[in-house]
Parts: sequence; structure tokens; C-alpha cells
Amino acid sequence: TDDGSSKLLRLAIASVVSALYLAALALARPFKRDDDLYLACTANLLLLCCFISGTVIQLCESAAYDNMCYTLVGFDSARGASEFVIALTAAMLAASLLVVVFKTVSAVRAPTIRLSSSGRPPVLELSPEC
Repeated sequence: TDDGSSKLLRLAIASVVSALYLAALALARPFKRDDDLYLACTANLLLLCCFISGTVIQLCESAAYDNMCYTLVGFDSARGASEFVIALTAAMLAASLLVVVFKTVSAVRAPTIRLSSSGRPPVLELSPEC
């Protein structure tokens, strides 16, 4: 379409799909290692926040109604909304990096037994028949 980038439907569908995937990911827990699950959930949460932030910016740039940005979102202009989204994105990235650094440091300091063939900890789960 000619005005496809200005439609909210794309962002709404992307937000819903991303939220459903995040819920399925948290419930299904498809990864063996918890670190992988946490990283996947964090990445999907950041993606969801980007879609929602895009919706906020799209609403504030719309000139269909007077004062719509302040009424729906609480910002006086699209510039204020964009500055908020940039600050929020920077804060989310900084928090994600801090979590990754913290997990890395704690994993390096924790003593573990590792297999010589793969360098990973051994899987010590018992089968359900035991």
C-alpha cells in the first residue's frame, strides 16, 4: 500500500504476535539451559517494547485529531514522545547489558565440573522411569 508505514495495524499485529510468542516461550521453556531461556525472553521483551514504542510515536505523529498525543499518551508533542522512547530504549539496553554482565561474572566465578569433550557441565537428570 502507499501509506503502509503510517498504519497502526502493522504495529498492533506485531505487538500481539510478539506478546503471544513471549507467553508461549515462558510457558513451554524450550531451552535446556535457563540462561538461554532468560536471554530469549529478554530479547523478545525488548522487541515488544520497541513495537509498543513505535505505536506511541505513530499516535503522536498523527495529525488526524487535535491534541491526540496528549490525550492518549500524555505527551505534548511527537518530539517529547520520541525523546521518551529513545531514553527508554537506552535504559532497556543498559539494563540488559548489566544483567548479561552480571550473569557472566557469576558464571565465571562459580566452580563447576565440566566434561572434557564438550566443556559443558554434565547433564545429571534422571529418567522418569527411575
